[in-house]
Amino acid sequence: MWLNYAYYVLLFSALTVMLAQLCFRPVRVEHILTAIFSGSLAMVALQVLTAQADSPYQYVFALGTCATCNVIWLISRALFRGSESLAFQHYALAASIALLVMTSRSLELMVSFNWLTTDNTGWIKGAVSEITQLLSSTILALAFWEAVRGFTQATKTSQNQRLLFAGSFFAGVFSCSVVAEGMLTSDVSVQIKPWLVVSSALLITLVTFIILLWQHQSRRSTSHISKISNDTEGVAEPILEDDKKVFNQIRLLMEQEQRFLQHDLKTIDIANSLKVSEYRISRAIRTMSAAANVNQFINSYRISFAKQLLTSKHSEHWTILVISMESGFASLAPFNRAFKASEGCTPNQYRQRYLNKEVVDHHPVVPS
Repeated sequence: MWLNYAYYVLLFSALTVMLAQLCFRPVRVEHILTAIFSGSLAMVALQVLTAQADSPYQYVFALGTCATCNVIWLISRALFRGSESLAFQHYALAASIALLVMTSRSLELMVSFNWLTTDNTGWIKGAVSEITQLLSSTILALAFWEAVRGFTQATKTSQNQRLLFAGSFFAGVFSCSVVAEGMLTSDVSVQIKPWLVVSSALLITLVTFIILLWQHQSRRSTSHISKISNDTEGVAEPILEDDKKVFNQIRLLMEQEQRFLQHDLKTIDIANSLKVSEYRISRAIRTMSAAANVNQFINSYRISFAKQLLTSKHSEHWTILVISMESGFASLAPFNRAFKASEGCTPNQYRQRYLNKEVVDHHPVVPS
């Protein structure tokens, strides 16, 4: 009886978190994924409650339980890497696990209606369950890894969020697997494991929602704080320890991931990747580099990359337009302007000077 109340609490909490995603503006990928995850947890609660009442609807609700561990991995990736980190292959893997779960639940539904027998479906269900369990274990490990990956390079706020998520996630998975399956006897596990499952699901759901609110509030404060940069233009700003940390993260994005090659890269994109405000990105670049603004800072990497292409044997037959596009510029005119402002000559002049110098080096003048 008390266990039923626990599942009713999970049902109410999951539905509340799901509906709360409608309040976020703008709606982001992680909000949509959290709504799907919460809805699937609500289906888990309904399945258990209807199963205890011996209702045939339990098999219908079971079909909706296909978006739990696979979706929480996507949420974890979006929270700590940015929504742009999710690509087709990530959604495809999550969808594959969902399809396996729905296949298993569909077989149970067909058996319950006597459309199939357990003799006909037993081996299929066993194979699907084994594959699903293997993939689910892997995806749970990946969800935890997303939170701890890059922890030392993250900002203090992001570190706190990562610790909160990783701690609750580890506690939930550890209690439901190691404690329930390995540390308790079978008789005790039957009694305790349902409580561990429902409390873990509730904990992870609420923690995820808290982090979503936390990050949303940080983004909302950006619009107000960023106005300060306009009021303090031309005034020397003190270098803070946080500026150094954020600047090092920005450099990693540029030097390791080469994000400057993205021609439409904006301050908001960098801010979303690092989970900080746009103002902190602008401030870190102003205080820690010679660039006057973010655009000039990004262009410095693009120009450096373009200079390598202009003097490379591999790209010696490339046109200036191709080099500008390959370096991250959207068109030729901005490339020429930025290059001349930086180097004092056009890209074509730079290339010709290099070629002339190379000819001189290979054919030295012999004094008479």
